Amino acid sequence: MRLYESVILSPLLCSAESWPLTATLLKRLDGAHHRWQRSIGLLSVSWKDKITNPEVRTRTKQHSIASTLSERRLCWLGHVL
Repeated sequence: MRLYESVILSPLLCSAESWPLTATLLKRLDGAHHRWQRSIGLLSVSWKDKITNPEVRTRTKQHSIASTLSERRLCWLGHVL
């Protein structure tokens, strides 16, 4: 999971603190995040399996993209202030 966070999430959310977050963008980011989480070798869950996205997040111990973005925005705001 640390490799996933450093190789996938960091470039994906690079400078995301200043993005104007729309519902469409959030939906696309969430879809990509869930797709990559399902393809992790330890989890190896197919999209055909009847496992919900919240269940995948609990198995991988990851937060949703929306909560990750809000956390990063708050850290950035604290840095700016």
